[in-house]
Amino acid sequence: MRTHVFNATVVVLLVTAFGLPGVVTAAEERQEQSVLIRKAPPVPADLESQRIARLPARPESPPEPAAPAAPAPAPVPEATEPEEEESETPVALLSADEGCAVYAGCEHQQSFQAQVVGAYKEMFFDNNFSYLEDPAYADWHLGENLKRRTIGDWMIVDVGGQYRLRNHIERNFRFSPTVPNIGGLTGVDDDFLLHRTRFYVNSEIGDRVRFFGEMLDARSEFEEVGPRVIEENHTDIQNLFLDVVVADGDRGKLTGRVGRQEVGLGAGRLISPLDWANTRRTFEGARLMWQGDQWDIDGLWVRPLRRYIDRLDPPYQDREIYGVYSTYKGMTRDKLELYWLALHYYDLPVKYDTIGSRYYGSTDNWLYELEGGVQFGENADDSGHGAGFFTLGLGRKFDCLRGKPTLWSYYDWASGDDTVSNGFHHYEPLVHKYLGFMDLFGRRNIEDANLLLTLQPHEKLTLLAWYHFFWLQNGNDVPYNVNMSPFANLPGGSAGSRELGQELDLTATFLTSPHTNLLIGYSHFFAGEFYATTPGVPFDGDASFLYTQFTVNF
Repeated sequence: MRTHVFNATVVVLLVTAFGLPGVVTAAEERQEQSVLIRKAPPVPADLESQRIARLPARPESPPEPAAPAAPAPAPVPEATEPEEEESETPVALLSADEGCAVYAGCEHQQSFQAQVVGAYKEMFFDNNFSYLEDPAYADWHLGENLKRRTIGDWMIVDVGGQYRLRNHIERNFRFSPTVPNIGGLTGVDDDFLLHRTRFYVNSEIGDRVRFFGEMLDARSEFEEVGPRVIEENHTDIQNLFLDVVVADGDRGKLTGRVGRQEVGLGAGRLISPLDWANTRRTFEGARLMWQGDQWDIDGLWVRPLRRYIDRLDPPYQDREIYGVYSTYKGMTRDKLELYWLALHYYDLPVKYDTIGSRYYGSTDNWLYELEGGVQFGENADDSGHGAGFFTLGLGRKFDCLRGKPTLWSYYDWASGDDTVSNGFHHYEPLVHKYLGFMDLFGRRNIEDANLLLTLQPHEKLTLLAWYHFFWLQNGNDVPYNVNMSPFANLPGGSAGSRELGQELDLTATFLTSPHTNLLIGYSHFFAGEFYATTPGVPFDGDASFLYTQFTVNF
């Protein structure tokens, strides 16, 4: 009975979400026309004369007393359009498209639309609402009245947040208390609903001081099995930090940050806030950030947090991540990232240092990305650690085709080891984005050849298809979960085959309004020979994942 009620609830949510576009779009179109009318600059004389020529004749008025003679007006130029194309519609009643042809400034309004859609960033302290300070902006969207509010002439305040609702239907890969080391194929099903609410306050005091605070509440409902660690965290502090501009000159700006803060570096393959998780990831510590004309350099020392559902999360006192992450921006098309990041988890105990780089860019319609690193240090068994990873990506944009598809081919590689748990360690990453949306594998002892296709058949609709081929890098090692634990606690040398399987990920993202979107996704994992031939595997069949997500930013 509860399943039927749950499914009915999901259907209502979908109908509600899909019903939004028509209403919002109509309102937006009316606002666009209104904005074009209100914000139109003076009409050039020749177009004004054409407009007058098109206006319908008015009834004659009674003659008025003669006025003093005045110079004769300049003759009104005749309309040059063919007679059948002339319109008697006044300019004030022209459609938005026709208004663009008549009035200057249409491109400015289109630029506003792009800025509104892109105002909310992955980390809310990077949000950009500068378009609200442009006098030409005359539109309105949810939450904008609480942005860029001034207090006297010394403080600017932003207040906002997000609500996100996601439904999971998981088949054969929900974690089970009977399977050691949570994760991977288990043969367990579950249906549940995730809620996440975020509120933030951003306060800028002059040009040199900034305070940012954010609250997060993450909850899970209707599950048969208890929630994962990343699914529940009741009313906790996500961000609470102080920024101080230490130096600001012609060559760049140096900013210090101290407190609780989310961290995202580069493409997120090593450190990321992990937005997919209902709880998100955050740290406590300090950073020193340089932003220059050619170099951005970020020095950091942070501690990850120990998660508790019903009380405030404290930082791990025996875990730390520190290093330097830099980006060179002096090239015309491409960028180069260089980094050294150290992870010392004394409670495990492991000590790793990773030296890596990332090079990415484009030329014409070709896209490319290369990232890799070497890792050294000490393993938990006191042995010396030597490992590495790399990602190769080559893409092509087809702007001439309908939907402007983009096709990428990637190859991901991360080393394993003859000793279990001594392979590459992926730190605190965004695994979900790169190694399959079902989160079956972490970046250790893994090889993944994959193809990614994205296209946009409509300005509000984006489609994605991603296909992965997984296999073990070292046949004497085992697969690893996203938390770096060995799958099902399998012993080394137990793998019957290196072939893990294949995964298909499909998503459709619909922009229901500039600040809301609906995501529908389906994933299927085709189990490989590893699961059929390895003793101790809890389940050797396929798995699937269906989910819907609705997000409102305000």
